[in-house]
Amino acid sequence: MLDNYRDLIDELLGTPSSLRELAASTDGLPTPLLAELRDRDAAVLVRVHRMTHESTPLLAPLPVPDESEPTEEAAALFADFERARGDLVSLLMNLTLRDWERTAIDADGSEIVVADEVERHVEFDEEHVARIRRALEGS
Repeated sequence: MLDNYRDLIDELLGTPSSLRELAASTDGLPTPLLAELRDRDAAVLVRVHRMTHESTPLLAPLPVPDESEPTEEAAALFADFERARGDLVSLLMNLTLRDWERTAIDADGSEIVVADEVERHVEFDEEHVARIRRALEGS
């Protein structure tokens, strides 16, 4: 069980490196997708924090992607993303086995545990990195 949680953390840790490599090989990363990653990390951090500090909290919905062009430059967005990712990973690394199984009620009314929340975030992360790759290949 612990290995599964470590794998989730490792996958989250790999994204910033992958994005740095992509940025180095191109003119820059697509800022709307970077903003989505940053915003999602910040939201998941709040959600996991609530799940581990409150008894069965009702969670706010995850942010809906904003299709508009962010006003921040890619470098600032990436720095904010790295900070949010570091905060999230730090929280996850300090969870006990019991914390990973703590529950909450998601915005759709279903019950969710921390491990499932993090796994959903890893899947979101993988999909976004793939979208960034496709966007860079198309430009």
